[in-house]
Amino acid sequence: MTRQRAGFILVAVLWLIVALGAVGLDASLRSRTRRLAAANVLDQTRARAAAMAGTEYARSRLTAAMLDRAFELRNERLSNARSARAQRSATRASVNSLFRSSDPFDDPWREPQELVAPDMAFADARYALRVRDTGASLNLNEADEGVLRQFFAQGMRVDYAFADQLTQAILDWRDEDDIPRINGGERDEYLAARMPALPPNRDFAELDELRHVIGMTPELYEEARMYLTLVGSGDVNVNAAPEPVLLALPGMTPPAVTTLLRARSAGQTPRSAGELRALMPAGTRAALEDERSRFNRITTYRTNEVEIIADGSVDGSPIRVRARVVVARSNTGAVVVWKKVE
Repeated sequence: MTRQRAGFILVAVLWLIVALGAVGLDASLRSRTRRLAAANVLDQTRARAAAMAGTEYARSRLTAAMLDRAFELRNERLSNARSARAQRSATRASVNSLFRSSDPFDDPWREPQELVAPDMAFADARYALRVRDTGASLNLNEADEGVLRQFFAQGMRVDYAFADQLTQAILDWRDEDDIPRINGGERDEYLAARMPALPPNRDFAELDELRHVIGMTPELYEEARMYLTLVGSGDVNVNAAPEPVLLALPGMTPPAVTTLLRARSAGQTPRSAGELRALMPAGTRAALEDERSRFNRITTYRTNEVEIIADGSVDGSPIRVRARVVVARSNTGAVVVWKKVE
């Protein structure tokens, strides 16, 4: 009997040890989970702060470029030199007296990526920075039927009938009704084609939605997406846009675009519609003249809006925060007109 009692006590003790170990392990796991969650929250806060610092840095540089400092900033960016002498020689005049007013066509924001350093670190927090002229891309939500059709037909060099089909489908995706256009598609057409997404009858919220438009192919999407945007006013900068975007503009034939690109490569950038037409040979000038009104309505000759994309991170952490900001010119510098943090 004594042995049985001792055996029972031993088993009970062993079970108690197992139970206490399980409780301790559970407490340890819960504590570790809480520590990781707290660390992630802290890393996210620091990464967000780094990303926002990147956007403010870029905005300050764009504002400084409007203060007759564009040449200085470009040289600083190329040489990475920030000497005390350069800092002491910075202007101390009032902001209102410094902003450009003599030549409204001058473009201190030309090639905006040249005005900023691409990355910066603060101890173990850092940001990577990209800036781009929104006018160098075609706004998918602002482009009209003719511009979209010409972008796919001329810019992407697809068959005209296919370009029209895609254009009608994009317009059906954007419009507010459920009535399909000829060659387009609304809910019934998407269901019949077993498409993974239905047209929401609103503007594109993300560029990735374009891949779900009926008729769009993965190959064409990957090629087209680099020339498209959803931010900005929709005006195209003829002195910054690449060939596929220029080919989408009313009256811009392939020979006209070739002429413009050659002039830009030679440092000759038109500052008005008159200067642009003067660059064109007689054979290409007529088409541009015929579309003068539509062309002038959607084009500009300088950088008026810049998108700033800053990716914030902390060394050793998987957390990443992206801040996207669009700034526009104003009489007080670069003003934020749109912001998104994700």
